[in-house]
Amino acid sequence: MGDRLTNLAIEQLRDALRAVGSPSFFEAYKTFFSTRIAFGTFLMLRFDAHQPPLLLDHWIEPGKLIGRPLEGYMESSYAFDPFYLYRSLPKEGGLFRLADIAPDRFFSSEYYLQYYRGTGLCDEVGLLIPLQDGGVAHLSLSRRDRQGPFRRSELRSVESYAPLLLELLAQHCNAVAPAPVDQPGTARPPLSDAIRSHAADRLSIGLTLREAQIAGLVLQGHSNASAAKLLDIATETCKVHRRNLYRKLVISTQRELFGVFKHLL
Repeated sequence: MGDRLTNLAIEQLRDALRAVGSPSFFEAYKTFFSTRIAFGTFLMLRFDAHQPPLLLDHWIEPGKLIGRPLEGYMESSYAFDPFYLYRSLPKEGGLFRLADIAPDRFFSSEYYLQYYRGTGLCDEVGLLIPLQDGGVAHLSLSRRDRQGPFRRSELRSVESYAPLLLELLAQHCNAVAPAPVDQPGTARPPLSDAIRSHAADRLSIGLTLREAQIAGLVLQGHSNASAAKLLDIATETCKVHRRNLYRKLVISTQRELFGVFKHLL
């Protein structure tokens, strides 16, 4: 059995290698995963700083998800995606589970509860690998509630091939999706800028840059301690800014904060 599985893997990886840069790569690549791990979505994307993700190809199990989550993700909610936001990548990339890279309060955040779980998804794993031109290639595999979380045995069946899978993903992304050319109006402002603009234009409330930064990090699922670490400030200082933020917005909870800025999703 082990020899047959090994031979099958060699054949599937060879097919994917031959298809790099062509429309048939996605299906060949997906075939390798589908014989080892069950999933409800299979998305291939390119990430670039301050730009919306570029969708290279995708497969979503027909009729199984609630609403139109892919459209919402590509439009705006990617800004809350831990995979899009992950910045600690080694040069060789890696295979990551959502729980391993998500902020410390992500799974109690309103984004996760209302958007992520609201679509019917319950777990996600992804490949991430830096590209030489500064972008990041990403493969996302998600599971639906009825499928349950990924089992450790399933992940092990993929992990041993991760270096090859990452290299194939990077080569294909380099071939079909080179770095975008900067054009006026295409870059998206940082989340903190969008928060400040909304507060000023719609609510007539002036937020400081630090207050807006903390608002964005809280919405992304960070605690005071985690946000303080990212901003290189003391936790107590972060708490003061957060109290001032809530006072200006006349709110007292993260759920209310989400309600004020949920249009950003």
